[in-house]
Amino acid sequence: MIYIAIPSGRQEKSILSKLGVSTNKEESSSKYLERINDHFKNCFSINSLKVKVLKAGDIPMHVSSNSFDFGITGQDWVREYKYQFPKTSIEELLPLGVGKVRIVAAIHETLPIETMLDLKEFLNSFKSKEYFRIGSEYVNIADHYAKEYKLYRYRIIKTSGSTESLIPEDAEMIVENTQTGETLKKNRLKIIHTFFESEGCLIYNRNSSQIDKEILEKIKNYFSQKFS
Repeated sequence: MIYIAIPSGRQEKSILSKLGVSTNKEESSSKYLERINDHFKNCFSINSLKVKVLKAGDIPMHVSSNSFDFGITGQDWVREYKYQFPKTSIEELLPLGVGKVRIVAAIHETLPIETMLDLKEFLNSFKSKEYFRIGSEYVNIADHYAKEYKLYRYRIIKTSGSTESLIPEDAEMIVENTQTGETLKKNRLKIIHTFFESEGCLIYNRNSSQIDKEILEKIKNYFSQKFS
C-alpha cells in the first residue's frame, strides 16, 4: 500500500485543482476522499494506494515516521523538521512552484534596527536580564537562526497562527512566513531579514519499503507534468 499525504487548508484546493480534482462543498468528506483516492489510483495505475489530507506542518513528521510514503508540504516545514531531526529519512523529490513565501524576521516599526546584525549589536550592548522574546510557528527555524546570529539571551514562544499580533506586548521579534509583507505592515511591523524562500514540494521517505525505482519515477513524472 502506498500512502500519500496532501496539505489541508488554503493549499488543498489549489493543489487538487492542479492535479485535475475538483472540490465540491456539498459533498461529504468520505465521498470527497474516495474521489481523490480513485483519481490517484487511476493516474498512477496503482490499486493499493491511499490519500489523506493533513496539516502541512505535520506532513514531514508523518512521512519520516513511515506512516506515509509521499507527502506534499512546504519547504519551510521540511526545514523546520530537519532542524529538529537532522538524520530524518525524508527527501525532497520535486519543487512544485506553488505556495511561495519568504521566511522573515520582523520587529516593531519604531525600533531603530534595520538588520539582524543591528539587532545583535543592540542586544549585546546592554545585556538585559530579561529574555528577548521571539514568537514563531517555526520554533526550530527561529532557534537555529537566533543561534547563528548569536542573539543574546533569547526565548522562543511557539504560536499557532496570528503571530504578528504578539508584538509589542508579548514578543520583541517574530519569525514568520509572508508573501507580500502587507499583513506585517498593517500590524506596524517591519522586516529586518529574509532567512530563505519557500515553496510547496513533493517529499518521500527514502527508507520506505513500498517505494521502488519504478514507483518513484512514475509519481515524480506525474507531479512534474501537472506542476510544470
